[in-house]
Amino acid sequence: MLHLIITIVLGIVATFLGLVTFYALRRINEYESIILNINNTIETIKLQLKTIDDKGTFESDDEVGFFFQEIKQLGNDLDNLFETEVEGNEKETKEK
Repeated sequence: MLHLIITIVLGIVATFLGLVTFYALRRINEYESIILNINNTIETIKLQLKTIDDKGTFESDDEVGFFFQEIKQLGNDLDNLFETEVEGNEKETKEK
């Protein structure tokens, strides 16, 4: 009788932990896609800014140049945020 109670309790605990893990991983995947979407938007903005400022006059300006540098830094930070898998299941971070 005691073995049956222990088995039931362990089954309930295992089910609970499995559900918690499932929902935590689902939330992490949602956040990851949000961050990747922001990263893609920043990359698009960086390309558009470079197209607008092809001669570098805005980038060299003190006030506008600050904005350009912050956008570049934010894009680089987001690029380095996630690890990418390469062949052989080894992981490496993106470097530019």
